Amino acid sequence: MSWHRLPGRRGGSQLLLLARTQPGLAPGSLLRVRDEAGLARPAQIIDLPDIADLIGTTDPASTLAVLRFIAAKATGLLRHGDDGGLAETCHRLAESVLSPERTALPVALCGHDMMMWALPAGTDEGSGTHYALSRRRLRRVPVAGGTVILRDRRFEDGYLLPAEGDGPIHLAPAQGRLPTLAELGRRKDQRSLSLYRSGLTELGRRAGGDEEARRLLRDFQLLAPTERPHHYAAPERPFGAALEMALCDHAGGVFLRGWMRDPLELIAGVTLRGPHGERPLPLAELGRFPRPDLAKKYAEAPHGGAGLRPGFTIHLPDAATRPVAQWSMRLELTTGDLIDLVAPPAITHAQGARDAVLGSIAPQHITSELMTRCIAPAVERLHRVVMAGRGAPALVRFGERVPSPAVSLVVPLYRNLRFLRHQMAALARDPALREAELIYVLDSPEQREEVEHLLRGLHGIYRLPLTLVVQAANYGYSSACNAGAAEARAPVLLLLNPDVVPAGRGWLQPLLGTLARQKRVAAVGPKLLFEDGSLQHAGLFFEVGPGEEWFNNHYHKGYPRHYPPAEEARLVPGITGAAFCVRRKAFEAVGGICTDYVVGDYEDSDLCLRLRAAGGEIAYVPRSELYHFERQSIRDHNGYARTLAANYNRRLHHGRWGAAIEQLMARSGRRTQARAR
Repeated sequence: MSWHRLPGRRGGSQLLLLARTQPGLAPGSLLRVRDEAGLARPAQIIDLPDIADLIGTTDPASTLAVLRFIAAKATGLLRHGDDGGLAETCHRLAESVLSPERTALPVALCGHDMMMWALPAGTDEGSGTHYALSRRRLRRVPVAGGTVILRDRRFEDGYLLPAEGDGPIHLAPAQGRLPTLAELGRRKDQRSLSLYRSGLTELGRRAGGDEEARRLLRDFQLLAPTERPHHYAAPERPFGAALEMALCDHAGGVFLRGWMRDPLELIAGVTLRGPHGERPLPLAELGRFPRPDLAKKYAEAPHGGAGLRPGFTIHLPDAATRPVAQWSMRLELTTGDLIDLVAPPAITHAQGARDAVLGSIAPQHITSELMTRCIAPAVERLHRVVMAGRGAPALVRFGERVPSPAVSLVVPLYRNLRFLRHQMAALARDPALREAELIYVLDSPEQREEVEHLLRGLHGIYRLPLTLVVQAANYGYSSACNAGAAEARAPVLLLLNPDVVPAGRGWLQPLLGTLARQKRVAAVGPKLLFEDGSLQHAGLFFEVGPGEEWFNNHYHKGYPRHYPPAEEARLVPGITGAAFCVRRKAFEAVGGICTDYVVGDYEDSDLCLRLRAAGGEIAYVPRSELYHFERQSIRDHNGYARTLAANYNRRLHHGRWGAAIEQLMARSGRRTQARAR
């Protein structure tokens, strides 16, 4: 409850109490009020028909003070801004003290349910809080630049109560169709352009804490015409530069990539420019990398070549707290001249932006510093947005489901379908697979019609019951496997790549038998073969590679199929995700496959390490043999092939598990001798 002091009916003062309805506050109840001196006085609650009767006066100043008191407490302490009765009371009070000349005119639609009014001349923005009053709700609203923007068109024919000074302002209803804010921006007259700028400024001010305002500001910029990208690249010029990429990371930052050729050192300063301000970019803070394409282009330039590392990149984590559709970069020359470079549009789909950042530097030119300072922070933010936006998958079933499957095979599909017929044929001719549940997960939903047609035909031939899980978009190997596992019903999961084909019958029983006999083993992996019959996988281990990061490798890779050490069933540091057989309870206990890795790489060893951390062991079972036509799907992925995805995933994996891997490999004695075998 809250109090407000008013002049008394017979001199002195009276207190106005505003409180939520509750026991003890009904008409006829007796309150005991204690004043500052400690004196207690009784006060009886009586039922009065009108607010004017309650305050005992129609004096405009007193009524306005009560109105401000009620609006402030209803939208603040009491949180009753949506109380229709209270809003109706405030609306009626505002109407009783309204001056006819105080009217705000509607000037534009800001979104489908937001309106902007132009306030009467002389309206004081003030430093206090303004309130919007309709017959249904009360809201605190900001006022700036002679305009006010209100969400919810039901405020039409309501009132704006300024923070101080004069009384309410009538919010006149629209007469006919209003122009949109974007339409005002396309007009040529100064008043329209001024209102347009005022509207964008206000949306930009709100965007920091109001997601709807942020999205609306983004949408207005997306629909506005952008400038054509502009750079300086003529070989005969004494310098050259371009801002080739300026991408918002969807979390308040921006990623930049470009190049500068400055053999005569004419560039004295660089400033990043956007619609919401400017930011100096110290040249020393730019990450630099080679650009062979520029070296060739400027090899015979009259003022000098491109230099060793003309490429630059940087991630600014807080430079785009409000949406920016297009960035530019201003170069200040030693002569005092200013040169503006314009980047392509900056607001793109998060997945496209993520893949563009990963493709911004050739893998052979990446350094640990560039990855840590520039690439990884932007990719991490964008990937988080991609995964947070996952939609629910669709399900298609072929045939009656196996009643109580012993194992659920989960096969992720992405674009490459050329081994699917061979895999299905091999599974169908193995009697053990008649007790298995077969789940395909399509991670390229644009192929749904083709895959449904193919699986329907294969089901008709082999009569194997099938489930097809269709992802809403391409979210990568981890998400696809998790989606398939969510539909699985068996106590054991077998994650199987679509390019893995059994070498013969009877390959499943050794895997399930090992899990049945060895209770501490959480996951098992088979022997995998290249198409020429040589070993591709006999268990996974870790070795130190360039940059002192841990790399994944496979025991005895390239050796003959029956190489004696590869015939030994044993515990191993890890197994590959190409054929990963795991207890379902253990899989679920560690949260499934981690989706932090981009597209697909290192999440299989990450899963092994998490199973180990939970107390499980990993085993290799050579009696189970399958062919693996390695990396047939991932090479078709634009977000992986020829990008830094593997580097990013390896850095993430090393940062999380480096210490644990060090201890694990020290125990197994495999830290440095891996290649020797």
